[in-house]
Amino acid sequence: MLNLLKKSGHPFMMAAAGLAVAGALMAGPAVAQDKIKAAVIFGVNNPGAVNGWDRGHFHGAQKLIKEYGWDVDIAEGVPFPQMERTAERYGEAGYQVVIFTSSGQIRAWNAVAPKYPKTVFAMLSTTDSLPKSNNVVAYAPDFFSYGVLNGLVAGQATDSKKIGFVAGLAVKAVEDMWSGIVEGAKAVAPDVEPSYAFSGNWTDVPRAREVTDLQIRRGADVIIGNAGDGTLGILDAAKTGKAKFIGYATDWSADEPGTVLSSVLLGMDQWYDALAKEVASGKVEPKINIFGVNSFKVMPLNTKLLSADRIAKIDDSVRRYQSGELKVPVVRHEVKK
Repeated sequence: MLNLLKKSGHPFMMAAAGLAVAGALMAGPAVAQDKIKAAVIFGVNNPGAVNGWDRGHFHGAQKLIKEYGWDVDIAEGVPFPQMERTAERYGEAGYQVVIFTSSGQIRAWNAVAPKYPKTVFAMLSTTDSLPKSNNVVAYAPDFFSYGVLNGLVAGQATDSKKIGFVAGLAVKAVEDMWSGIVEGAKAVAPDVEPSYAFSGNWTDVPRAREVTDLQIRRGADVIIGNAGDGTLGILDAAKTGKAKFIGYATDWSADEPGTVLSSVLLGMDQWYDALAKEVASGKVEPKINIFGVNSFKVMPLNTKLLSADRIAKIDDSVRRYQSGELKVPVVRHEVKK
């Protein structure tokens, strides 16, 4: 069962006595019940509506329901000031698993997890550290290698020798991705000029469209977008400016078939699989599980936008990088905050 709990200006109302919690929790975070009661917390409204990061998490929540039989509540549109209290209410209500979907929720994760040792608090996003508690676990992608895959595609798909990356904010995951884009593009096209821009948040579609349009007017003919809901503006600007678009996290090909060159999938379902299996084992270990280059997938390139020869070269470079044959050095490129 999937329950959607929309957030408003106040914490969601929930009668703890009315919750059907699946089985009694063990003394620690081990949770091996037939039916797991879980919550997934989103900062955005309607997370399944817009392609990308949040839709990937929404599909992950559905996977827990359909494939693992979990009973999942979704709290959507939770503003950061209310994140901690929202997570606390799930802990107080006896939920076995609480899932955070963004590195912007790390403060709440750190604060709440130690208070409810019988609840597993999982971070499914980028993090460098864990809360000081045994009931925590993290599943995070290697955003540098993810960026490399984007750079390999973009660097060989550009005709103008200029590629653009538009993101919402300069968070660590974005910096890592940008660094990978630069190094990936350089590995196959040393003369390509990558550039980046930020829309300033993860929701402003007109602003994302505006900064993307500026990159296109400066010559970028391949655009990589990662701005949450704002990515719709990036895609629209790419369509209008006749630039090729590389989709973030999930498959964007159906959104604009004439504009989307490819999408680089993060493989987020794998994180949810790993969490479900660890929970089912009855033992959750406090560790950060990193998903690397072979957990990502470059979707088939659009044959209407590139020749067969160029597609073959891109596919070969992706294959060689994922197999370890093509070496791309890990170099960090800072961005202006």
